[in-house]
Amino acid sequence: MSASLGANSARQAALLIDADNFSDPQAIDAAWAELNAYAGRVSVCRAYGAGPRLEWLQSVWRYLGTRTFPNLPLQKNTTDAALIADAVALHFQQGIRLFAIASGDADFAPLAVRLREWGCEVWCFSMEGIVFRDAEAYYDRVKCFPAPVFAAAPVTPAPLRPVVPSARGSSADAGAATAAPPAYRAPAAPLSTPLVSDAGLPDEVERILNAVPGLRERPQHLCHVVPVLQRHGFFDKRITRSTVFLARYAAYFELSPAHKPTLLIFQQPSAPPTPTPTPTPTPKCVPLPAQDLLSVCFPVHQPRLIQTVIKRREVHALRAVLAAVAQLKVSVADILLAVPELLQCQPCALSIVSARLRQTGLIRPSASGLWLLQRYPQSFRIRKGSPADAVQYLG
Repeated sequence: MSASLGANSARQAALLIDADNFSDPQAIDAAWAELNAYAGRVSVCRAYGAGPRLEWLQSVWRYLGTRTFPNLPLQKNTTDAALIADAVALHFQQGIRLFAIASGDADFAPLAVRLREWGCEVWCFSMEGIVFRDAEAYYDRVKCFPAPVFAAAPVTPAPLRPVVPSARGSSADAGAATAAPPAYRAPAAPLSTPLVSDAGLPDEVERILNAVPGLRERPQHLCHVVPVLQRHGFFDKRITRSTVFLARYAAYFELSPAHKPTLLIFQQPSAPPTPTPTPTPTPKCVPLPAQDLLSVCFPVHQPRLIQTVIKRREVHALRAVLAAVAQLKVSVADILLAVPELLQCQPCALSIVSARLRQTGLIRPSASGLWLLQRYPQSFRIRKGSPADAVQYLG
């Protein structure tokens, strides 16, 4: 028995990656290398998540020989359920007893506890700022990799207005132009004048770009940006969702794709169009009858047509904010009207209550009624257990 325990090369290990929460290429490579060095061989390496996220990491999966499992085409995210089902199957069908779950989501804590009860060793790989609290109590080993560092852009005092040479033939200007390349192309020297794209941005947008300067160059993954914004105190995830916070600045940041976004894109604000002078309308004189000696002129102005173009992403962001505000106004009376069975003060299945709330439009079609009921702990009691969770009205 001691020989079998000491020979790590004989152990089979499985690395199961939740790509929705653990998608940094360097961290994935480091996690695989550490597990492979400990076990001698990673028998199974699988990744679960949204299709765009898995496609973006194709080079990593090809290098590690990873099988990918995109989410089912449903309104509900199936990443967690697919990973849990495969972990149970791998243990009972292939006898794997060493699991490494690459995620910081607390939804996998029950899986880790059950695998340890079955005699398995369970590791957790996560990113700093993403792993849930007290994860060490549920896993045999927890390893957190540093989150991608977004270094703040150097700030150099700039003049009130950039100096524009008045004449191209000036010797001083010509010497300066030939001595140094354009400021925005020089990699070693900081910018001497502010970027044109930053002019006129709101203060909050400027702070976001300073916290995550990589957004100025290319789209960034939400799983990397959200922890940085939380550490800088932009929002509290316990109160406000990241998508709702970013929807306030839909004119500057785009969430892609629109359904279950994974990327954050900074949109360079376009310069306002130069207003064209409106010709002064010629007054049209309406003469009075001939017997009158005076004539009165009434200027007739054509009404100006204003056409408002609303982009699809702005409509999506506005719809999300309105839905969140509408759900915050749901009262206990609204819940009881939707589910009158609760008035009997008897336990009622949570799934039935959630279905009634969806039918009456109190919650979104893909949402659960649990968070809505938890807002009123004095009125409703949530009972966890088998065969299903139940809700009881306290009266």
